[in-house]
Amino acid sequence: MRKRNVMPSTDSCRTCASRLRSNWRSLSEVELQRLDRTRRVVRCDTGEAVFEQGDPSLGIYCVRSGAVAVRKLDAEGNTVTLGLSYPGDLLGQASLVEEGEHRTSADAVVPSTVCVLDPRAVSDTLVRNPAMARDTLRRTVAELELAQDALVRAATLPPRDRFVRLLLDLLQRHGETCADGSCRLELPLSRRDLASMVGVRHETLSRIIARLEADGLVRFSGRRVSVPSYRRLVAAVPRTA
Repeated sequence: MRKRNVMPSTDSCRTCASRLRSNWRSLSEVELQRLDRTRRVVRCDTGEAVFEQGDPSLGIYCVRSGAVAVRKLDAEGNTVTLGLSYPGDLLGQASLVEEGEHRTSADAVVPSTVCVLDPRAVSDTLVRNPAMARDTLRRTVAELELAQDALVRAATLPPRDRFVRLLLDLLQRHGETCADGSCRLELPLSRRDLASMVGVRHETLSRIIARLEADGLVRFSGRRVSVPSYRRLVAAVPRTA
């Protein structure tokens, strides 16, 4: 996988449109200036790596624009897509507590910009700013709860329902709603990525998509997805699931 060089940044945390959705929203101008002095930027085209599994963990990564897929290689060399990170999301937080290697990889699924911050500068800011420390802890707990929810869904929901849930999430992030209640979506991930996120084989996902199309819930054409009725798609997943 290709990887962009990390370059010095010429912009500022103060002017970042994603800051109010990130951990940095409670920082003062002086604190933002301190972080700016350590900040570098990675600009990635689609498919380019932000970092790779096994690379030294050298920073805290904040997604500024675009979308980044987080992946992990299993013991057999298979790549599993764990999820997507969006503007304001952080990656590489483990470097705050220990030096080591990245245990996952991250790559851009659309053209993306990611800011890289020195872990020591971030740690110092957390000590100086209790509000940011609390916000960081809340976000970490929320991420753990989301991971637990995903485990519960994987254990209790059938693959079809897991895929519909994922499709609804992607529609909310990337979809376009029409006046007649239909939706359109250009998938940011391949079908193999979608299958790995749902926890099924590619062939199983193809059968699930064929059944959904036969039921009139979706229409797939490559990465283009049409949903005739968003309400019908929502109703396709039991509320108790």
